[in-house]
Amino acid sequence: MNLVRTKVLLAALLFLLSCEQNSQNIGVKTSLKNEEVRARVILLDHNTSTVQAEILGCGKGLHKDWGEFSGFEKSFTVQPGDLNLLSLKSTFRASAKLTFSPQEGESYFLTRVWPDDRAERIRVNNVNRLLRRDTLSLGDSMIRSVGDTLPPFALYDQDGQILTTDYFDGSVTVLNFIFTRCSIAEMCPASTMRMKKLQTLAHKTKVPHVRFLSITLDPDFDTPGVLKSYARAYSLEEGNFRLGTANKSVIDDLTRQFGIFRKNIDDLPLDHTMRTMIINSKRQIIYQFPGSQWSAEDFLARLPEGVEG
Repeated sequence: MNLVRTKVLLAALLFLLSCEQNSQNIGVKTSLKNEEVRARVILLDHNTSTVQAEILGCGKGLHKDWGEFSGFEKSFTVQPGDLNLLSLKSTFRASAKLTFSPQEGESYFLTRVWPDDRAERIRVNNVNRLLRRDTLSLGDSMIRSVGDTLPPFALYDQDGQILTTDYFDGSVTVLNFIFTRCSIAEMCPASTMRMKKLQTLAHKTKVPHVRFLSITLDPDFDTPGVLKSYARAYSLEEGNFRLGTANKSVIDDLTRQFGIFRKNIDDLPLDHTMRTMIINSKRQIIYQFPGSQWSAEDFLARLPEGVEG
């Protein structure tokens, strides 16, 4: 009798533990958006632009199609920029869209691919909490100008690596704001070409310790992989040229602090102002130019010849 009672109690305990574990797992997985997936790279095929991934969690829409939340493998098609990201960052989050091609039939295509390592995510969020506090402390009318020091912030660059204000240490940096879908020739495309020209001039004239950073104004579209494709399209020398993106709230804080106006209007390009700055090795703004008509030669003349320790 005691043996039967013990078995019943053990079975009940195992059932309760199983329910609790399933409840916890479902809570984590359904926190993803409807068509969102969190996964780990198993195999990349650069020839076919596909990735084989272990599914760590998926949204309810994908669960409905796949019949499982996690613990299985799936193949996806990806863009070249995202393929670069996934070759460097094994754990990722993305939207999975069902597509059809004559060659493959039905398949899933990944968009909005972001690195999603837990430790890195915590680090980025912690730094950007400091940015949020700093933005709130400035008030509505305060904008950082010449002589001011940069606030703390953390971005992901075009390779999915974390980029913080440590990037400015030990160098002079030219900083601007752009977005990849900008179709107004005299705005972002012209500014990127000027940054590229300035980079070439700095190299030819042997300006030491100079870097370049362009931060997106359109983080909902400009993921690391999109920025990588943009850098390749402009043939940027990426050794000292980074492009940064982050959650929209982070970009909101940065544009507010640097006095960049941007506004979304339906069916129209993002409306925005421009500002290009030189930052010294102490993270201080030492020169700025509002608008898009700045000169690479003017900025070259203003780059410090040496970098203070």
